[in-house]
Amino acid sequence: MTEQSFPRVHQIRFAYSGLEDRMAIMLTMASGEGRVAWLSRRALTGLMHHINTVLKKSHPAGEGQEAHDTVMALEHIGARSQVAAQRDQEKAEAEESSVVQPDSWAHYLVTEARVEAQGEAGETVVVALLGQPLPGEPDRRFEPAPVAGLALTRPHAHEILRLMRANAEQAEWQLELPIGWMGGKPSSSEAE
Repeated sequence: MTEQSFPRVHQIRFAYSGLEDRMAIMLTMASGEGRVAWLSRRALTGLMHHINTVLKKSHPAGEGQEAHDTVMALEHIGARSQVAAQRDQEKAEAEESSVVQPDSWAHYLVTEARVEAQGEAGETVVVALLGQPLPGEPDRRFEPAPVAGLALTRPHAHEILRLMRANAEQAEWQLELPIGWMGGKPSSSEAE
């Protein structure tokens, strides 16, 4: 990834806007400000594909190649368990120090995403979102500006993929992705 500074994210949530027919990634930044990164169907598909590819190529069992879907499915199951355990622990800690929700939200249309593995065993997946501030002018393109940077553990990268897919299915987007290792369709209650 090029040396570019990206604002760090503290909390992330997903939502779908039927009016926009876009996915909204609600980002509470480490600075306390709020940003909404809007993803089109095409941008979401591309981002999910990039995260999948980075996870598969950085898995130790891949030995320099993409890891097999069976290996990825097993890692995904383990990641879900690990994230669930962390969520329970974070709920207890959140009662002591809750995250203050931003008063206002800056909106961006995501036009580019960069994903790479970092660390010796690819234990961190870095996702950098770039885009255009909204509202913009029709068909006027600016140089993509850094929107947000996420440094995810492998389990959290799996959780982000799961949430993206669950929200896309709830939106009734028919995404064609080679991520068969994620298993069957998630229930709509999992998309929250």
